[in-house]
Amino acid sequence: MMKLGISLVIFFLLFHVSKSFSQVTLRGVVENENNNAPIPYAMIFLSNTSNGTLSDSLGNFTMIIEEGKHELIIKSMGFTTLNYEFDHSNIQNRLYKFKLASNDLELTEIEVDSKRDRVWYNNLEVFKSYFIGNSTNSMKSKLVNPNILILDDQSVQRTLLAKASQDLIIENTNLGYTIRYLLQTFEYNMAEKKIFYGGYSYFTEHDGLSKRKVKQVETNRKRAYEGSSMHLLRAIYNNSVAEEGFIVRRLKKIPNINRPSEEHLDSIARNLRLGRPTPYTFEEFARLKKLPKTIDQLEKKPVDLSQYITKEDGGKITLHFEDYLQVIYTKAKPDPNYVLPHKAENQESLIHFLNGKIEIYENGSFSPPFDLLFEGYMGWLKTGDLLPLDYNPL
Repeated sequence: MMKLGISLVIFFLLFHVSKSFSQVTLRGVVENENNNAPIPYAMIFLSNTSNGTLSDSLGNFTMIIEEGKHELIIKSMGFTTLNYEFDHSNIQNRLYKFKLASNDLELTEIEVDSKRDRVWYNNLEVFKSYFIGNSTNSMKSKLVNPNILILDDQSVQRTLLAKASQDLIIENTNLGYTIRYLLQTFEYNMAEKKIFYGGYSYFTEHDGLSKRKVKQVETNRKRAYEGSSMHLLRAIYNNSVAEEGFIVRRLKKIPNINRPSEEHLDSIARNLRLGRPTPYTFEEFARLKKLPKTIDQLEKKPVDLSQYITKEDGGKITLHFEDYLQVIYTKAKPDPNYVLPHKAENQESLIHFLNGKIEIYENGSFSPPFDLLFEGYMGWLKTGDLLPLDYNPL
C-alpha cells in the first residue's frame, strides 16, 4: 500500500506478549508526535480485515494478531493517518508507541463546491461503476456518503481522478458488512479502459440480523469467495489449486509481426495528415492501427505452480512467474451481470505478474500489493464483492 509519513518509536518495557499457536497480542499506545500526549479513541485496524479497535482514554490499545504479514492503520481526526507494515513473528515483548503527526487540514473542512452539476453526477456513476462494481453484490451495495468525493476529470486528459476528504462508507447488505474505505488513489483512464485504485478498508459485520438473513449472508459470502483472487492465492499457498477447482495455464503474449511499430504508425499518420506520399491509404492505415499489438499463445497443459514457488525459513513463500496466467474456475458460473460477447460457462481471468514474482500469505494476500494485474472476471469484480482477509468459509 501507499506509504504515508509516520513516526514509530518502540518503548522497551518488559510487557508480556501472549502467544497461542499462530496468534500474538500487540499492545500499543497512540501519542501526539509534537508533545507526546496520548491520543484517545483513535481508530486502529488491520487493513482489509474485520480486526480493529479504538484506543482508550489514555491512548492504549490491545489487538490479537493472526499469523502473517499485516498493515496496521491508525487514524484520528486532526492527525495524518499512519500505516505500519509488519509480520506477526516480529512482534516482541515490548510496548509499541505509535506517534501521529498533526495535520491541520483534518481540522478544517476541505472546501468542496456544494453545487453538484450534471457532470459531477455523471462522474459519480462512473466512479461507483469502477469502484463498487456492477455485480449482484455490488448492485446491493450503497455508498452512504458520496458528497465527500472530489471528482476531477479535467487535470489529466480523458482520466477521472477521485479523492475523499473522509472515509468512504459502503453498506453491503448482500454480504452483511459495513466497509470504511480510506481511499488513497483512484484513476480511471477512459481511453484505455484501465482502472487503478487503492486504499485501506475496515469491515464491521451487520448486527441484529434474523437467522434467515444470517444464513443468506453466509451463502452470499461463500459464493463471493469461491473463485475469487483470495481463494486462488490461498489455494496456491496450500498447493491445492486443482483440488479447489482452478485450472491454470501459461499464456504468452507474442509481438504481432503484422502490426507496424508505433513509431511507424505515427509516421504514416503524419504523412497522411500533411498530404505526403505514403504507400498506405486511409483505409489500410485504419486496418493496421486496429491490429492487436500482441497475439496470445496459450499452452494447453495446466501449469504446476508448485514448481515456481520457493520456500524460506519462517514460512515465507514466493511465487516466481514471468508470463501471464489464464485462470479458469470450474465450480461456479460467472455472475449474471457479467456480460461478454459470448456466453461464458466458467469464471475466466487473466493475471499479469508485473515484476515476475510476489510473496503469498496464508490468508490470501500478497506483496507488493500492486504487482498483480487482474483482467477478465477477477478484474471485473470490485469493492462490492470484497471480503475481509480474516474471512473463512464455513
